[in-house]
Amino acid sequence: MELNPIGLAVPAFVVLIAIEYVWARLVGRKLFRLNDTVGDLSCGMGDQMIGIVVGVLTFGIYTAVHSRFAWFQMDPKAPLTWAFGLVSVDFLYYWFHRFSHRVNVGWSTHVVHHQSEEYNLAVALRQPWFSQFHAWLFYIPLAFLGLPAEVWVGSYAANLLYQFWIHTQLIGSLGPMEWVMNTPSHHRVHHGTNPAYIDKNYAGMFIVWDRIFGTFEVENDEPVYGVMKPVRTWNAVVANVAPLRDLFMASANQAGWKNKLRMLFAEPGWTSEGAQVPEFPSPLRGYDAGAKKGQDGYIVAHLLPVSIVTGLVIAHSELWPRSWLCLGAGYILWTALNWAGLLEGRPWARWSEPVRLVTVGASSGWLAMQLPLGVGSAALAGLGALSLLSLAWASKD
Repeated sequence: MELNPIGLAVPAFVVLIAIEYVWARLVGRKLFRLNDTVGDLSCGMGDQMIGIVVGVLTFGIYTAVHSRFAWFQMDPKAPLTWAFGLVSVDFLYYWFHRFSHRVNVGWSTHVVHHQSEEYNLAVALRQPWFSQFHAWLFYIPLAFLGLPAEVWVGSYAANLLYQFWIHTQLIGSLGPMEWVMNTPSHHRVHHGTNPAYIDKNYAGMFIVWDRIFGTFEVENDEPVYGVMKPVRTWNAVVANVAPLRDLFMASANQAGWKNKLRMLFAEPGWTSEGAQVPEFPSPLRGYDAGAKKGQDGYIVAHLLPVSIVTGLVIAHSELWPRSWLCLGAGYILWTALNWAGLLEGRPWARWSEPVRLVTVGASSGWLAMQLPLGVGSAALAGLGALSLLSLAWASKD
């Protein structure tokens, strides 16, 4: 068992987001809103927590198929095996990504990644929760071809890590690199709702797939980011569940079983009366919510510890006892949901936040006393102190 590389990358993600924020401010551009960033990070944290469970199941299925039905045997230590893994995973990612945009049941999960109306490195972490339940099906052919499971997982992780840096507005065209690799310019097009940009540039790492299969578009006009039917919440649960709920309700409202089934697998916008073309730009854009005074500073102060815990839980997902993972996941998700409630001014968040702080403070202090003196116990004690000291602010009206 090894440390999960995604978890090890979390601190780097946080540092790079902070650098992008400062860089943007220095050049006079406002690329971040705290409420939007919290929504992005909450989706990402939830995705990784769910992935701890789903990843074990999908890895088991892939391994079983590979061990019983592989047509060839590839050496997991050979450079050519890894080269094949990186290219083939990216090729199949292109088709998974294209499916996720062109088929309703795929779009209803993937849409979460596109909901932000900003475009920055935090958006890269806005990952959907439910795509992982079917995404693995696109990679099963690699098991039949004999690609070892560890190479598949490593190549998939490398693909995701690569895509982090292309979610920025601060890097322009990269010249000849644009012909082969996916770049910020190409991916900005993919996130745009401009009519010319819809369903373009599906690439993960290599833009050549889009050039070959006719889905490439160069960045000309400035993209208008988001989705045609914007979500008006910072709550990660609602952001992930609402599109699926809407799809199944739309399916149920269709006349006849043929249309009900077709709604699930038709392209977005399809109806039995004809395709719907949403207004551009959407009149529902620009959702915001008033924040309690001092709330931004409060959330930023707690952002570092929850980011550290997220990285630790992901990195140690195959090493720590399940009870530790559950405690960490509970802290992460409770924090994310409470922040969404605070940002939206929900009454329940006013009493839930003090309860969370007391729970985290007491639990962290107890765990710190169970560990020998060291970095771990000191960090837990610090988290407990921060939580309890924050009670005064959280208890104010």
